[in-house]
Amino acid sequence: MVILTLNLKVHYLYFMKKIILIAFAFIVSQFSFAQAEWCATDQMLQQYFAENPEAERTFWDDQTKLSELSQLSSIKGSQNNKAPIITVPVVVHVIHYDGFGNISKQQVDDGIRVINEDFQKLNSDTTNTRALFRNIAADVQIEFTLANIDPSGNCTEGINRINSYLTYNNRNEVKALSFWPSNEYLNVWLVNTIRSGSTTGGTTLGYAQFPNSGNLSTYGLVCRNDQWGNIGSAGGTGGRTATHEVGHCFGLFHPFQSGCGFSCVNSGDFVCDTPPTSTSTFGCDYTNNTCSNDATGTSGQNPNPYTTNVADQLENYMSYDDCQSLFTEGQRTRMQGSFGVYSFLNTLRSNANLVATGTNNGFVTQNCPPKAYIVNTQQKLVCVGGQATFSEDSYQGDTITAYNWSFPGANPSTSSVANPTVTYTTAGKHDVTLIVTNNGGSDTILIQDYVNVNDPAVAYNGFGYTDGFESFTGFGAEWIVIDPTGNSKWNRTQTGSLTGNSSVLLPNFGVGTNESDFLISPSIDLTQVLNPRFAFDVSFKSQTGASDQLWCSISIDCGQNWTTRGVIPASTLNTGTLNNSYFIPSSASDWKTIFITTTAAMRASSNVLFRFEFRSGGGNNIYIDDFRVDGLTVGINDNQLLENSFTAFPNPVINGKLNINFMLDDEANNASLFVTSIIGQQVKEVFNGSLNNDPYQFEINTDDLSAGVYFITLRTETRNITKKVIIQ
Repeated sequence: MVILTLNLKVHYLYFMKKIILIAFAFIVSQFSFAQAEWCATDQMLQQYFAENPEAERTFWDDQTKLSELSQLSSIKGSQNNKAPIITVPVVVHVIHYDGFGNISKQQVDDGIRVINEDFQKLNSDTTNTRALFRNIAADVQIEFTLANIDPSGNCTEGINRINSYLTYNNRNEVKALSFWPSNEYLNVWLVNTIRSGSTTGGTTLGYAQFPNSGNLSTYGLVCRNDQWGNIGSAGGTGGRTATHEVGHCFGLFHPFQSGCGFSCVNSGDFVCDTPPTSTSTFGCDYTNNTCSNDATGTSGQNPNPYTTNVADQLENYMSYDDCQSLFTEGQRTRMQGSFGVYSFLNTLRSNANLVATGTNNGFVTQNCPPKAYIVNTQQKLVCVGGQATFSEDSYQGDTITAYNWSFPGANPSTSSVANPTVTYTTAGKHDVTLIVTNNGGSDTILIQDYVNVNDPAVAYNGFGYTDGFESFTGFGAEWIVIDPTGNSKWNRTQTGSLTGNSSVLLPNFGVGTNESDFLISPSIDLTQVLNPRFAFDVSFKSQTGASDQLWCSISIDCGQNWTTRGVIPASTLNTGTLNNSYFIPSSASDWKTIFITTTAAMRASSNVLFRFEFRSGGGNNIYIDDFRVDGLTVGINDNQLLENSFTAFPNPVINGKLNINFMLDDEANNASLFVTSIIGQQVKEVFNGSLNNDPYQFEINTDDLSAGVYFITLRTETRNITKKVIIQ
């Protein structure tokens, strides 16, 4: 009799495995159901299979093991047995941008509270579950605990805060910012927004990674911070998005996974006490009954409890409806089984790991040293004599007992208050240091070149100002590069230029979308220029369907406020046919000139900053060369002086010889050619006399000039033209 029972069991499991493998192929084809909806887990799984086709069979083999595990549980008659509570150590990575999305510890704790109540059937809204499903609502017996010890053995509150622009419109790339080993911690990444992967758009609230559906360095869940917990930014949401995504992490599918499917054994979510639904639904329409095969099949520890067609189970946490309140006994069996099928999950829950992460019973919480944090780490811009205010939001451990700020170049140069205001008296780029102390210890944060102090008294004369980016040191010393994301930034390059050997490049190919990178000019005095406008040459060939933009803004108060003067879309930036490969300009035809006008207030300012902001939209590299001020004096006719003929080379000057070429279009002019320093002082007269409409070339000996920036000016009776040169 025993032998007969064993043979029946083996044949039954073999038959089940064959049926399930056939059904899995159908399920893959159904993953598109939820693509425009708020959970992107199916999209991520489909993408993983597309990139790793060899892994797909292994993944579905694991689902077979889970189903077989349920059958064995049923044969052993253990459906009423309860396993010990599984404790899961958790780390929450709070990804914010300069404080936006940096939710409080109280909200992080509240998110843990919500998922614990939901997984242990302690949620207060169990009373809303319809009587039809109330008797199968399960205590999953999983408890989530924030880690008290980090991977290096240091004290932690289980919260890791990261300042990055990737908190906006991210996907898996955000995970590389911060990750703790998946066999020791369940990683949760909280962000501001998540990029939709659907061609139809829509809002994505979260997504998770199934076990064995990707690298363990990406295992866990990503969730918008306004869906974590039920307070703070998530107030009034209920926090069920996180509960849903954790269910995916432990092997649960959506009830609508393959529509109505075949039977609960080999289709849908493979759980018999969650009736199949034909598609995802929203709201909470209790009249929904989208499938009629609810009574087909049986499944392991929890046989199919339905003998007839029943309403859709809108209350299930794995649905999209607003009245979620339960996991079922069958789902509990599947999630508990995942900890046996997947070795890394088995290690995660092991007593040795609980001790290592400080989540074991009896662990005595220690007072952690603080984590120093300065609010808004984007570079500050102020004028000499201007004030700057600094704010801190240090976290972890006991109350901060001491602050120690250091401000080189400012008065005062130190401060012991939490949010000090200081006056900067010295031009240049300055570091800022903060040391915070509590009863558990201290921590230091240093931000290099955090404050850029501009001196209006040494602004460039705007008349004839131009920068061809030929000097590496000049670019580094004079221009400000702000790189919020760390993915790519403006830099001087010699891979392509319109004139000379250099330009500036933002390597945007392959970066993605919704990132911003800034490039800010040195100070320029526009008061000596009539009707000034800015001009620059740009080279850009967009990819198909890209939405890149170049924003041009101007400030007259050392960068405290900016006025947008131009928003240039990819279609206008394009200097040729679309290019879906890495773009490098190769000829003058790859360039075009862009003009940016000024307001009366800007024209009256002796301290103007110009800012490029490139907003990526899936396009390509962008190059800028020959940034300049384009303007006239009274009576000038654009056609009288061929500006393009006025050249200065080599630039930078490295051998003591500078060549000047130009040609006038007037018969006779009284003209002078001279060299001025950066502060406008004439240091060398090259020529003073009468010139005709002939080409001219002058050679200037620069051996008697010290290294630095100079201006070569040609002045006639009606106009001036100036070139900036660098002497090395």
